[in-house]
Amino acid sequence: MPTDGFSFDLSAAQWRRSVQDEHTFVEALAVRLEQALPELVTVTRHFTLFSKDRRVHTISVRLGNADYELVQEKGRGIQTKKGKVVRGVRLKSDEIPFSEWLAELSKDLEAHAQMHEETRETMEHFLLGE
Repeated sequence: MPTDGFSFDLSAAQWRRSVQDEHTFVEALAVRLEQALPELVTVTRHFTLFSKDRRVHTISVRLGNADYELVQEKGRGIQTKKGKVVRGVRLKSDEIPFSEWLAELSKDLEAHAQMHEETRETMEHFLLGE
């Protein structure tokens, strides 16, 4: 029987570490997105009375016709959704796995950056007469 207790303790410790890693990763992601794209990103934080801990509750990113949302709730982990936006209204929203959400967000962020780089270059050429 001692091995069963040890196995459970080890599993519980790994789970706690995994959850803490998730919180740390979500916090880092929120800060990075807020700093890079403040006009496209909304982050809400949850805090309790007398606590200095202000954990990220939601991250929302709107890129063109896509709306990305990450919700982190105590006891429920991380839920991620991607929605379709038409004329500023979210029409459809699907819950997708976190890894897929992150990959699609990265792809759309890269496309957004590329588009704005091309726009900046075009404006620069136009204004400088090149």
